[in-house]
Amino acid sequence: MPDAGQVSAAVPQAAAELGPITVPFNHTGTIVIKPFLEMTAEEWDWLHAVTVDSMFLMTGAVLPGMIAAGGGSILCTPSIPAVAATPMEVLHDITKGAVHRFARAIAVEFHNRGIRCNALCPGFIEPPHGLREVADLQALGAGVSDAAIAMAQGRIGKPVEVWLAVLFLASDEASFVNGTHLFVDDGLRGCAR
Repeated sequence: MPDAGQVSAAVPQAAAELGPITVPFNHTGTIVIKPFLEMTAEEWDWLHAVTVDSMFLMTGAVLPGMIAAGGGSILCTPSIPAVAATPMEVLHDITKGAVHRFARAIAVEFHNRGIRCNALCPGFIEPPHGLREVADLQALGAGVSDAAIAMAQGRIGKPVEVWLAVLFLASDEASFVNGTHLFVDDGLRGCAR
């Protein structure tokens, strides 16, 4: 669970050691995969805390310094579930939907202070977290077989393909890109999503 006191202490310490924080990346890597009727209120609270509350606390902690530094680029990762639901991932879909709206809302509120906020929406990507998601969904019969993924997005994506998009959105080359949702998914279509 995110701790506001720890965040408040960590941000000035990081800035003192590394310089002004101008490109924070709100990225969480956890998930609850199970049928909706089996989810608990504790899981609901936990995943909202990890995904949504942590983003709220970190962004609020770094924004004053970003504004003082003359601006910057905030990145968030709502992923595909923000816009395309998957069976057995209702809670994940809901929290990622919140990240999706958060990125746009921050962009709108802070654009006149030199702050950009964009979201990356990767499809199925091959690090252990992504492969575990695929395996868990397959075990529950959620329609993400290897053949379905191959049809939907051609193949499992590589982490570097996402990081190249991150680097672009963080860079000055994206100076007029604000409040967007960049899909890094080879046109993901069909599948369970």
